[in-house]
Amino acid sequence: MTASKAFRGKFSKRLKKDWKRNKLLYVMILPAFVYFMIFSILPLFGLLFAFSDYNIALGLAGSDWVGLKHFQKIFTDPYMLTLISNTVIFSLLDIVIVFPLPIILASLMSAAKNKPFSKAVKTAVYMPYFISIVVVCGMIRNFTSSTGFIGAFFQSIGQLESGYDMLIKPDFFKGIITSTNLWQQMGFNSIIFVAAIAGIDSTLYEAAVVDGANRWKQYWHVTFPSILPTIMMMLIIKIGGILNVGFEKIYLLYNPLTYGVADVLSTYIYRLGVEGNQLGLTTAVGLLNSIISFVLLMGANTLSARLIKKSMF
Repeated sequence: MTASKAFRGKFSKRLKKDWKRNKLLYVMILPAFVYFMIFSILPLFGLLFAFSDYNIALGLAGSDWVGLKHFQKIFTDPYMLTLISNTVIFSLLDIVIVFPLPIILASLMSAAKNKPFSKAVKTAVYMPYFISIVVVCGMIRNFTSSTGFIGAFFQSIGQLESGYDMLIKPDFFKGIITSTNLWQQMGFNSIIFVAAIAGIDSTLYEAAVVDGANRWKQYWHVTFPSILPTIMMMLIIKIGGILNVGFEKIYLLYNPLTYGVADVLSTYIYRLGVEGNQLGLTTAVGLLNSIISFVLLMGANTLSARLIKKSMF
């Protein structure tokens, strides 16, 4: 007991001394502390909704405590398998198609000798990222309609019935989402890799030229190993978020005819939680999603550290 009091007294003395010395720093960090308390720490108490039949009129204290009922429903509901399957497929398409192309684009832009042309290309590929998602979805609806140029093209080659919009056809939905994600994100995502390539020591390229390396060998033996830590960091983040598919675009474009291939965990949570007022069930889905994402993130980081000796932490 005496040792505990001595420790508290020593800690209090050090804290007061540090406060006097770094008072301005504590004041500067206060807004960030308040922000994280309000938006990151306090919302964690909302996880209690997952274990109750929450009724907004009764509040959390007046709602029935149901324990693991919602989690049992998740594991027994056959529609959950469809949701997880769709979510994983969208994420895998993003990792396989959308993730690597910015790396290639960054390499090509960094190797370009014509600077005005390079700047024009950068501007052109960066711009789609800054277009409002609502505007993008409106463009997609117009272009893929029966009278839009993309819809008309698929009708002309016999892949779409005359008078039908592509968005009501389940076979087209994943392709539309993935291709438009690529168009929107490729340029902006390449910025990180352009910066990583710009930070490579130029003497490495000079040494490679002296050794007789051509452009391809310079890329394979100098550029790629130098940016590999950045690539792995971004890939680990992608894998960690494999169950967190972009909500806005899918929600704005899907319809009951395409629920079977388009409905993902985020849209399901919104539809049941906000529109169906089933906050307990949707909180349980969100909690399970976060746990799985954490496990995937740690697993990808550990695997990266063991295979190529590079990881985030």
